[in-house]
Amino acid sequence: MSFRNFIYYCAICGGWAAFVAWILIEVMGVYSGRIKSDTAKTVLTSALLGLFVGSTIGMLDALLNSNGFQRFVRAGICLVVGMFGGILGGFVGQIVYDISKNPLFQIAGWALVGITIGASIAVFDLQRALRSPTTFGLARRKLINGMIGGTVGGVLGGIAFHIVGMGFAMIPKLGLGNLDPNTMMSPRAVGLVILGMCIGLLIGTAQVVLKEAWIKVESGFRAGREMMLSKKETTIGRAEGTDIPLFGDMGVEKIHAKIVLHQGKYMLVENGSPAGGTFVNGERITGPTPLKNGDLIQLGQKSALRFGERRKSH
Repeated sequence: MSFRNFIYYCAICGGWAAFVAWILIEVMGVYSGRIKSDTAKTVLTSALLGLFVGSTIGMLDALLNSNGFQRFVRAGICLVVGMFGGILGGFVGQIVYDISKNPLFQIAGWALVGITIGASIAVFDLQRALRSPTTFGLARRKLINGMIGGTVGGVLGGIAFHIVGMGFAMIPKLGLGNLDPNTMMSPRAVGLVILGMCIGLLIGTAQVVLKEAWIKVESGFRAGREMMLSKKETTIGRAEGTDIPLFGDMGVEKIHAKIVLHQGKYMLVENGSPAGGTFVNGERITGPTPLKNGDLIQLGQKSALRFGERRKSH
């Protein structure tokens, strides 16, 4: 998946996840009079939003940054954290709004939901960093990036949610008829979809724009694929469990090479791969080789990877 597609899917899937949350809200009859408390209604709404949007964004992040069963673990963590973030954001926002009657506090509640969803995608990396302290900085940056994106997305989506509600309230006053609040054109449905899209869009954008280091597959298996480097060691090879799989190239060993983070620098280390060797910018490497932004890694018969790194200020 390319980074551009990742941002696009985060926005689209965030909106669809919010729509599914709205369907469940209507099926449960949250706003049909069965539940009297405004706080309970808001908490259930935001909890379902956090659950579905969190798990969806978590799975997209996992598709970009991991392989195998680990993807489902990441998505599951995001589901749980997103749900609890929704409960907290809905409860705090509605309680303070009931006291102040200021809609800004409702928007702040949605921002809290967004910040929790944004943080959830880094929880797996943080617990892994406890076992490998050298990657703590990467996990911390991912956490901060996610929280920034989630906060901005929650604020913008919360403002849109409020504006949509005001706009729909004006329709009867203007003599344009009444809308059934349980239809797909209700303010809740439209507002939640926009909110989910904003949270997904901004989390995806923050992850891509603020990324530290990445690899792009220039040629070979699934050319155009991009992946962020978020581990101490990133494996490259033909084996099923490698981080950057290069299937179909018989010149690539099962575990051909590794990109290792060492003292803040990324190094390319060959894994004893006699088949075709490993080259950086056309020169065969004979030992651990530091990588620079734009370096081309060539291996096997037809596989090439481009290393990218954000410039650091000194």
